[in-house]
Amino acid sequence: MKPLAIIKKYGFFAAIFTIAKATVYFVPLLLADVLTEYDFGVLEYALAGLGFVLNSLISLGVPGAFPYFILRKKDFSIKNGFILHPIWLLFLFVCNQFAFYFFNIKIEFYLAFNVSYIIANQVFYSVQLKSYEKSTKAVIVDSGIYLVLLLVLLLGKTNIVSINTTLISIFIVGYSLIYVFLALYKYYKADKINKFDNYKRILKFSKNLMLSTFLIFLITVSGRILVEYFFSFEEVGLYAFYFRLSAIVVMIHQVVNIAFFKKMYTFEANILDKYYYLFFMFIFTLSVVIYFVTPYVVGYFSNFFTETYIDNKGMYFLLSVQMVVWIASALNSNIIDRENLTYKNNPKFLVLIALAMGVFYFLKDSMTLSLLVFIHFTVIFVACLIQYFSLSMKQIYFSKSIITLSLIYILSTSYYFMYL
Repeated sequence: MKPLAIIKKYGFFAAIFTIAKATVYFVPLLLADVLTEYDFGVLEYALAGLGFVLNSLISLGVPGAFPYFILRKKDFSIKNGFILHPIWLLFLFVCNQFAFYFFNIKIEFYLAFNVSYIIANQVFYSVQLKSYEKSTKAVIVDSGIYLVLLLVLLLGKTNIVSINTTLISIFIVGYSLIYVFLALYKYYKADKINKFDNYKRILKFSKNLMLSTFLIFLITVSGRILVEYFFSFEEVGLYAFYFRLSAIVVMIHQVVNIAFFKKMYTFEANILDKYYYLFFMFIFTLSVVIYFVTPYVVGYFSNFFTETYIDNKGMYFLLSVQMVVWIASALNSNIIDRENLTYKNNPKFLVLIALAMGVFYFLKDSMTLSLLVFIHFTVIFVACLIQYFSLSMKQIYFSKSIITLSLIYILSTSYYFMYL
């Protein structure tokens, strides 16, 4: 393909992706300097902590069922069953409004559930767009809630409003209404023949996906929840800031996940293994380089970083290398889903979570932020090994990926304990 043709084909996507993901990355970091430490902690707790975990439950595993039935099985007759899913989400959203205005639930829980409603819709529509290789639209949908936060930030910077969690909550509810109207419109326009029977078929398949998604989210994104449990919302904000700072490499994973989403459901495992282990090596190298370069760059635009870096550089390092196993677990989940192995993987995850809870309880009196992050890093690494083990039971092997991740874990923990 000629250079001009490549630019024409991918240039617009690259531009949209860069803008959208820059918004996802920078807006929370900038909000850390605008909000109080408590408010920033509450926002992060709702946005990327409890909100993500709740999303995995209320989604019922339905987003993961779409590529399985449409791409893997090519069962197009079931497609109209998916129109009922946004109606289910809408019902829960309405219940949350009643709970807040009539039963006075705490703002962090109200905000978290509204965020989970938005994320559940974003994932639902984004998966469909990615399945049809409509990558640009998928990127915009995935970034929707952060574009809303960008609007709030800009209004605050111009002194039109004073930014706090109440204002952010109002804007999030306003954005939620878009998905409310979209759910009703799509339901009205869709073919309704056998829709309930088809939705039942989808739910019958996706129940294992729901549990799997919930467990993997509980393992991978529970950091903010754990920090709030052991410490306070101020520490949640501190943890979240460095997590966000480390997560710049996740943008690269998102490019891969969007651009090659369909191929992950069609390529042979040995081919994926070859690409995966090289990708893990690249992400690890990049994460380490960024970790050492960051102090010379971020301090110029973030007072929060300048004031907290020295005391938290060990935690920042662990979060940086944790991103590699975090990405690995996300990529592995696609393979687990496509091979319909979630029902075999879930019991192992339950055991892992039980063991992790035991470790956290045993160490509760000596818990520090860095220790919490190290334990969490280890749990996510073990979760990846469990995923590979479940795949091996079906003679699906990712040998190179296992070796690479193991070496990354050993090198990272050795450096942390020896030098940090």
